[in-house]
Amino acid sequence: MPNITKGDRMIGLINYLVGPGRANEHTDQRLIATSESIVSVEVGQRLYAESALRLGRELDLPRSVFGTGTTKHHVFHVSLSLPADEGQLDDEAWGKIANDFAEKMGFTGSDGKPPCRWVAIHHGSSKAGNDHIHLAVSMVREDGTRWSQHKDFKRAQDACAELEVKHGLRVVRGAHAERGYHPKERERAAAMGAPELDRDRLQRAVRAVSTASLDEAEFVRRLRRSGVLARPRFATGTKDQIVGYSVALKPAIRGERAVWFGGGRLAKDLTLPKLREGWNVTPETMAAALSEWQAAADGKRISAQGREAHEPTAEEWAKHTAEVGALYERMKTIPLDDDALWAQIARETAGAFAAWSLRTESVPGPLADTAKALARTAQLRRFPPRIEHAPMPSAKGAGMLLIQTAVGPSTAAGHALLLAQLRNTMRAIHDMHQAAGGLRDAERVRDAAMNKLTLVRGNLKALQEQHEMAHAAVSAGSRWLDAAPRTESEQEKVQRLVGQSFPHAPAAAASAPGEKAQPSNREAEAKDRRRNR
Repeated sequence: MPNITKGDRMIGLINYLVGPGRANEHTDQRLIATSESIVSVEVGQRLYAESALRLGRELDLPRSVFGTGTTKHHVFHVSLSLPADEGQLDDEAWGKIANDFAEKMGFTGSDGKPPCRWVAIHHGSSKAGNDHIHLAVSMVREDGTRWSQHKDFKRAQDACAELEVKHGLRVVRGAHAERGYHPKERERAAAMGAPELDRDRLQRAVRAVSTASLDEAEFVRRLRRSGVLARPRFATGTKDQIVGYSVALKPAIRGERAVWFGGGRLAKDLTLPKLREGWNVTPETMAAALSEWQAAADGKRISAQGREAHEPTAEEWAKHTAEVGALYERMKTIPLDDDALWAQIARETAGAFAAWSLRTESVPGPLADTAKALARTAQLRRFPPRIEHAPMPSAKGAGMLLIQTAVGPSTAAGHALLLAQLRNTMRAIHDMHQAAGGLRDAERVRDAAMNKLTLVRGNLKALQEQHEMAHAAVSAGSRWLDAAPRTESEQEKVQRLVGQSFPHAPAAAASAPGEKAQPSNREAEAKDRRRNR
């Protein structure tokens, strides 16, 4: 959250913060908090060039009177920012954060030492979309002594970590951490009118197919079937030892170069070594994976077909749905501090929703949003050495079901039951974050479960009702047919008419239409006597 710089031009810094910025990104510049000694501008007031000059001179007064001593730098500048997807805070919330930060850093005099002069300025989001504020601080105290810079960066990090918990913000320096975005990624997506960043689309695809796969060869085949370009990274000097991979979307314009992302750039938990921890790894599966990777690198067809080419059976649906239910029961016993195991479960659950999104959403929707909300818990700042746990139920089978089964009236009931089980795992992840103090992460998971997935559940319910109505119509038709008079065949009609005309004739005498009737024995004997005469 904090970004610190130091300098020797206080008025220049304030002019920059109040000015338009390097790309005209500064808007609605205003003062949101100050030290008690700042009186020339009131908190909440809009800032212009004239007020900026007054503020700069007032902040610099102790330095003008006492000098800077032996150290040239006397201006401490820190920006406090939120992740772009964290949203925005109002001035009152930012003002409380600024005052708390100033107190924890020793600027306010609450530690018994003379205070420093400081101001906090808000001027809109950054080019990358991060809501943020700036604090400008004079490092020369009111009595001319110097504010101590000893371990100032660590102190700022520690202060922000406490404030994130206190104010219910995302705990940036907690156990979980995501990759940031480069502003050019957003600019590219905006220029192309894309509904999401390339990296988000690729992360969701990799997360989906890695969860649905049992081994690395299946992972490569599923990636290619999803339309994602994939290539291996070989160990230096080898052509048979794969240590990483890269993926890219197919360029929309012919001749355009693909933009490649390594697994680690997509997300911390999507490196090849981390993915292999969730797959069957044997000499046979590694050999099959090498064959598939080489085919991908050479632009050839996949080497072999696997289970990804078949539709799941009813038995598989029952098995894997029950397994997600068993996983939820097991999650109740996992210690809060077992970050690696919680990350593994979050990765699988996020992968299941990513698989569902990949199968059904042409543009990012509630399933994609849910996968993204859960994916943060799957990414640890530092992954501990792998610990072998007792065999655990898994959500990987759910990922396979959801990526291979189309959603329709006949499958809606199965999807709805699996959705209910996956929401239970989300509830356990939410409760873990809440108990651990990760209020923002808990709220993000709760929002996905209660709001995003409510839309999905409503759609499934509508499909179920459609299926039930169609089934009821068929059943009603069957009952009507059972009650209706039986329609006789032509042969039966002939037999009935013959029986009415010749009540004593044997049933065998009836003949099918078009057949010549055979004479009876008595008629044949009469003909023989006439011939003998």
